Amino acid sequence: MKLNIKKHVMIQFLELLKKGHILVGVLITILPPLLIAYFSIYKNMPFTIKHVSNFYCMFGMLAAVLHPLYFVNRDYSTKVASLINNSRKNRLHYAMSNYILSVLIALLYASIGIILLIIVKNFGVEGALTFKFIIGFLFNIILLVTSYFALGYLMVLYRVHIGIIYATLTALLLFIHNIFSNILETIQNEHTKQFIENFPIYYYPALVGSKPFSFSQYTIGIIILCLITSWIFTKNLRNSY
Repeated sequence: MKLNIKKHVMIQFLELLKKGHILVGVLITILPPLLIAYFSIYKNMPFTIKHVSNFYCMFGMLAAVLHPLYFVNRDYSTKVASLINNSRKNRLHYAMSNYILSVLIALLYASIGIILLIIVKNFGVEGALTFKFIIGFLFNIILLVTSYFALGYLMVLYRVHIGIIYATLTALLLFIHNIFSNILETIQNEHTKQFIENFPIYYYPALVGSKPFSFSQYTIGIIILCLITSWIFTKNLRNSY
């Protein structure tokens, strides 16, 4: 029986809605930026629109990555994947549907973030909210979410414990880029600085809500995503269940 990609994606997306996963994720995501906006507007604290966008991305990106990864982990841990991946075509369709779901969720979180930024800007939060920034915000989120989802997906295929996967993704998205930021402040060599600034582990979480990535950063990110995706598809085709 052939796996219908569109139907599979919609079933998973609707399940996230019905079980409240997306609602909880969005609530956790929007509370910090709303507090920042409140302090900026009503308490005259020096927070700008970029502070709001950064706080939105702080937990939002982790939630957006974990939503589609939930299904991958569930399917493999309960052996449902062995029933779905019963042919070469179904294995390809299954992997494709997981990627499409991650892009769909990334678009959802990016759209909510953009709407939030427009609203708080109209309420008086200072800072420029340009079309270039909004487009960059959208593409940044899509690239980040799909890349970190792909990393988690690959770890699931290698049967890494889900607790380790969640801990790794949390560390990468919330903490490790701060270490690189501190290192950057102490480095004098421009080549070393440039290397770190173009290292996805740093610039993805550090810049996703701040500004559009540079051309080189987008290029590096897309190349790495393509390599991981190729690895996943190859591993998925070879896996025995």
